[in-house]
Amino acid sequence: MDKIKSLLKQPNLLGGLGLFTGLILGLFILGWWLWPVKWVDGSPSDLRADYKQNYLCMTIDSFIRNNDQTLMKMRWASLGDSAPDLLKNLTKEECRFSSNAEIDSFKGLMNVGNSSANIPSGVISQTAITPASNNGVWFLPVMLFCLLTLAAGGVLAYLLLSRRGKVPSIGEKITSKKEAPTQPQEEHFTSPTQSVTDDSLKEKPMAQFMTSYRIGEDLYDESFSIDSSNGEFLGECGVGIAETIGVGDPKKVTALEMWLFDKNDIQTITKVLLSEHAFNDESTRQRLLSKGEPILAKPSQRFIMETASLQLEARVVDLVYGRGPLPENSFFSRVTLEISVWMKVH
Repeated sequence: MDKIKSLLKQPNLLGGLGLFTGLILGLFILGWWLWPVKWVDGSPSDLRADYKQNYLCMTIDSFIRNNDQTLMKMRWASLGDSAPDLLKNLTKEECRFSSNAEIDSFKGLMNVGNSSANIPSGVISQTAITPASNNGVWFLPVMLFCLLTLAAGGVLAYLLLSRRGKVPSIGEKITSKKEAPTQPQEEHFTSPTQSVTDDSLKEKPMAQFMTSYRIGEDLYDESFSIDSSNGEFLGECGVGIAETIGVGDPKKVTALEMWLFDKNDIQTITKVLLSEHAFNDESTRQRLLSKGEPILAKPSQRFIMETASLQLEARVVDLVYGRGPLPENSFFSRVTLEISVWMKVH
């Protein structure tokens, strides 16, 4: 006992002990156990490189066609600091454009590279937009928390050093360690987390997917597994080509088929997303009626599909029609769908 008391009177030992205790409490207990980092609401800047390229291609194509500068600025900024490099290395093959004109025009608009291509008609020249970076947003609170933890360790060491002439007994020291952290931890972490979790479960979908069809994907057929939070298989959903129009390659897709399978239901539910031309053509609509309920495809269109235990909502995020000798608005150049699935409450 006397030997331990004499060791605790040494300043260097107490300082190191305080620093070590602060690191253990801050990094392992609070940082990895009680308060681990959770990634939610990620932006396009957090995507993999090839998905960033796809997103940039959609941004260019949408802006050239719609000339919506507000939407273009928002999408460009969401790519973060990597946007200029992505645009500089972008090729027509990656975007499946017929030429480099759209990409070169967008480079000129953004002042990226040395492109001197003329901007297409309808595009207004403006100062290059600097993408906003959010890569360091998470870093600030983490650093602040580490500094506070180190400061707490330093204060603890100072208090122990100031009491060198009156070193507490081992029993007192254990009680202090046991009581000091416990009360704040219960107040700060347990109660708020529980309330936020309960509220978020009311509306958050059980599963969410994003899929895009682009002209030239003649074998387009996407499917997604629907699993519960504990990994139990509940069903599947997917999108595929339902009908084409005209002849030649690539195929001109005039309708997409959306399906939902529930393991607790004997029937697979299907709905057909039709182009404007196909929807208005009585013979085409009647022919596709055997595959599922026909729905007119249009931007921001939402539709619901329900089975015995699942509810699916699909939303048309992006829709661009192809141009050519076929009737106007008769086939898709690009369609992007957002799919959300909930467990039905009985």
